[in-house]
Amino acid sequence: MKKSIRVFSILMLAIAPELALAGPGGTTCATAEVMVGNTYSGDTSAAGYGNPVGGFGPLPSPSNDAIYTFTANNTTGPLTVTAAGYNYGVFLTTNCTGTTAPPIQAATGPAVGGSFPLDGLTNGTQYFVIMSGNPSDSSAPNGSYTFITTFPVELQSFSID
Repeated sequence: MKKSIRVFSILMLAIAPELALAGPGGTTCATAEVMVGNTYSGDTSAAGYGNPVGGFGPLPSPSNDAIYTFTANNTTGPLTVTAAGYNYGVFLTTNCTGTTAPPIQAATGPAVGGSFPLDGLTNGTQYFVIMSGNPSDSSAPNGSYTFITTFPVELQSFSID
């Protein structure tokens, strides 16, 4: 019984970081934060953020970018912006460096609740979520945000001595 409780306790400690708020996203494509949880918060007006992406086809990325990445694995459900302190734009793409093609999905603010589906993605393909400013806002807004996904939370590794 004690061993079962100990194993359960270790398991909960191992996944606890996954259940908390994830980080603020990377500042470049190379430093994109890997999405492993369900809730992500940051502030694109914080020091270090710039606009490395530039845009996707007709949709510019007019402001600082916070960059996240994941590899699709039967990914389903929506990505939904639940809080934003600015007129945001959030993009889904397979090309983080910007392209002449439009993003796969996009949602814009300033109203919270903007979302797009993550269904039908190609398994094994790397995707990027770019949190930026709303392309239709020439003031190049940036600020705080929170978005959620319904990605399954997985235990990455576990061992018992």
